[in-house]
Amino acid sequence: MKKILTAVILATTTASSAYANGYNGYDVNLDDKKNFEFYSMWADDPTPWFKPKDGKDLIDLSQIDCQWSNGKKTDCKTIISPQQNFPKDGMSVQSDIVRSGKVAWKFKNGQGDCGIRYKGESDCDTNRERSEVSMQTWPSTGVKWFKFSMYIPKESAFDFGISNGVWQIHSQGANVDFMMRVGLAGELKWVDWHNGDWFMKETKMLDAEDFRDKWIDFVLQIDFKNTKEGTIKIWANNKVVVDYSGRTQFVNTDQQYMKFGIYKSNIDRYIGPDRGDSIVYYDAIAIGDTCKELNLENEGNSCKKLK
Repeated sequence: MKKILTAVILATTTASSAYANGYNGYDVNLDDKKNFEFYSMWADDPTPWFKPKDGKDLIDLSQIDCQWSNGKKTDCKTIISPQQNFPKDGMSVQSDIVRSGKVAWKFKNGQGDCGIRYKGESDCDTNRERSEVSMQTWPSTGVKWFKFSMYIPKESAFDFGISNGVWQIHSQGANVDFMMRVGLAGELKWVDWHNGDWFMKETKMLDAEDFRDKWIDFVLQIDFKNTKEGTIKIWANNKVVVDYSGRTQFVNTDQQYMKFGIYKSNIDRYIGPDRGDSIVYYDAIAIGDTCKELNLENEGNSCKKLK
């Protein structure tokens, strides 16, 4: 059995030295290392596993078990994506715009912010840009509950022609299952790759004026099944915005995982001047087997208020 290494807390770095400080051969490229602990799972592991020092103030995964690809259960963990040359200022912890507790995540992604992923693949070569967090997979058969709060400032740029994702459920060894995406008209959409008539099913959740410059508290209940008996229900500030039945899982996997942050694809479709920065704040992220395990009370909410 490979030996698990003790977590190595990286020292605070200045902006000028952030690029020079790598992690186990990978250039983590974060000015905000003081707010994160990076560590190895075993001696030859190049994956930039990390946890925020503020812990449950930002993300609470204590109510679920994750698993390796071989099926062995483990505590849930998080990974930065892209894994190498992560965009400068792409992820930070700040206290100016906060939903609950003392701090919240801030993600920023601009033109050319496309790092290198596993196996040396550059996002630039596949017309992608990203600054996001990916978590380890969980055994996904059955009901899972999610919560997260999201704040998108009015000045945040989501340019026409580009696919601008801000939250995902993804299958291990398969495709993306579900995504929240900013649409062409600036609306927030739910995108489902399982139940579309041809390629995907899209549902408008909120108009642009309904979610910019304000915190939106999302609660999701997903029953993961590879048959049409699966269910999806989503509340935005306690109002139902998505509610339907259908397939929620690919037939060749029973492991799924959550991703949050900014993910852009098809950037070659944009025609115009230089693009601005996309900025998204996240707070109060949790996953559980029941609504009660999400601790909605931390945001002044409760499961009884979900309409």
